[in-house]
Amino acid sequence: MELAHSVTIDAPVERVFDCWAALERSPEHQKPTIDRTRLTDGPIGVGTRYSATDQWPGRKVQFEMEITGYDRPFQMSARWDEPMDGTWNARFTSDGDRTVMEFETNIEPTGLMGLMAPLMKPWARRQLAEGLTSFAKWVETDGC
Repeated sequence: MELAHSVTIDAPVERVFDCWAALERSPEHQKPTIDRTRLTDGPIGVGTRYSATDQWPGRKVQFEMEITGYDRPFQMSARWDEPMDGTWNARFTSDGDRTVMEFETNIEPTGLMGLMAPLMKPWARRQLAEGLTSFAKWVETDGC
């Protein structure tokens, strides 16, 4: 299931990137996110791993996520496995004092979840749009 959405944020690109990269703070602006706990030491970058818990329709989902791309302040990407394999990629482009954030994700549900993927896509599309809008407001109101 491939999804994409973009949002313009009234903040400089470095600030927007740093706010996004603060994954432990995701529950403050992402409704389905329950927890992000960093598992690795050192600066954030390729190979940084997180324990994650999200609320999906009808259940809590626990998984590990790993940063696969990190080019501050332009791009950050990650992947995760089980119970749904997936990736996301976030690109940040300066537009004067504002930032355009483009976000793409590819989610591959397995097992029973795979059968439900067509039913989940409208929900996932809505969650993505709402999540990026919530993130933008969080950044713009100095939540980060």
